[in-house]
Amino acid sequence: MNYIIIGNGVAGTEAAMAIRKTDPDGEITVISESKHPFYYRPRIIDYLAGEITVDKFTLYGDEHYAKNRITCVLGTRIASIDAKNRSALDTEGRAYPYDRLLIATGADPYVPPLEGAGLHGVFTIRGITDADRIIGFCQNIEDIVVLGGGLLGLETANALLRFAKRITVVEYFEWLLPRQLDRTGGAMLQDMLEKKGLCFALGESVLSIRGEGAVESVLLKSGKEIPAGAVIISTGIKGRNELAVSAGAAVKKGIVVDDFMATSVEGIFAAGDPAEHDGCLYGIWPAAREQGRIAGLNMAGAATPYRKTLPSNALKITGIDLYSAGEFNRDDAETFSCSLDGSYIKYLQKGGPLGAIILGDPGAIKIAKNVMERNGDPAELRKIIGLTSS
Repeated sequence: MNYIIIGNGVAGTEAAMAIRKTDPDGEITVISESKHPFYYRPRIIDYLAGEITVDKFTLYGDEHYAKNRITCVLGTRIASIDAKNRSALDTEGRAYPYDRLLIATGADPYVPPLEGAGLHGVFTIRGITDADRIIGFCQNIEDIVVLGGGLLGLETANALLRFAKRITVVEYFEWLLPRQLDRTGGAMLQDMLEKKGLCFALGESVLSIRGEGAVESVLLKSGKEIPAGAVIISTGIKGRNELAVSAGAAVKKGIVVDDFMATSVEGIFAAGDPAEHDGCLYGIWPAAREQGRIAGLNMAGAATPYRKTLPSNALKITGIDLYSAGEFNRDDAETFSCSLDGSYIKYLQKGGPLGAIILGDPGAIKIAKNVMERNGDPAELRKIIGLTSS
C-alpha cells in the first residue's frame, strides 16, 4: 500500500504514525511546503518572545522518520491532485502516486479586505518563518498594533512587549477572547493584561491601515487613529482546501469528511484545520491530533470512527492560567460562578456538564477539565465555587 500525506503538522504526523503502527509494510511519504521538520506550533509564541530556540520545540527530526521508515519531503508544495489517476502533482511537475492520500495542509491566516493590508510592516503569524520576519522587523519599533483579541492575538501582543513601548490590541467584540470567555471573564483578563503593559481598543473595527509605502497608523471606524510602526493581523484562520477542490471532493465551510475522515472522493481523506466533520471546523490542536490519528487508522484499514472533540482550551495566556470548554453563555442552564482574588470560575450544567470557565486558578482547572471530560465529579467543582465565594 502506498500512502501519501500532504502536510507535516500534527494531523499529518499523527496519521503517519497511526498508519505505521497498523501497516508495518506500507510505503509512507509525508510531503510538506514547510522547510521545517514537525514542531509544536503552540510554542511559536515562546519563540517570538525570545524564550526558546527552534530546536527546543522541534519534536521529530531525521532519526524519527528513518526509524519509522517514513519518507519526509520538505520544502515541496503539492499543486493539485489527479484523483482519476491517483497521483499528487507538485509545482515542479513531479508526480507522487498513491493508493490512499491524506490532505492535512492546515490553515492560512485570515486577512480581512483592509485598505493598506499590503503595506510594508504588516504581518500575520502562523509558523517559524513568520515569527522570524516579525522579530527582524520589530527591533526598533515604538508602536505596534495587533488586530484581534483572540488567543493568538493576545499572546503575540504580550510576546512583542520586549520590542515596543506601546502595543495596542484592537478587538471587534466588547471583551477579550469572545470564544473562550464571557463578558465578566473578558473584563477580568483585560485588567490583568493592562497591568502587564498592554493597551486595548475594544468594540472597535479597523477602517484602514495607513502609510506611505510603510505602516504609519491604524484608522478605526470610530475615527480614532492609532500610531503604528508595525501591524500584526490575528483575525482567525482559513483552512486550506484548494487541493480538495482540485480533486473534486465536496467542500462546504471546509473539506467535508465522514466519521472515518474520508472525503467524497475514494481513497482521499482529510484531517485537521481544513476538515469539516458533521458541520464543524475545529481549528484547534487537540482536534487536529485526534483527527489525524483516526484518519491514519482508517487509511490503513482499521475502521475507527471519529467521536468529535470537546472544544476546550487549557493554557496560559501571557502567564495567566485559563481553561474554557463547552457552552458558557446558555440562559437555560444551571449556573455557578464566583470571582475573587484575581480568579474567576464559572460552571454550567443541564442534566450533565455543559460548560466551564476557569481564569487564574490552576487547581480548579484540573478539576474542571476532569468534569468536562466526564472523568470527575461536578460536585467537586461546585464545592470550590462555594468555598471561593464564602
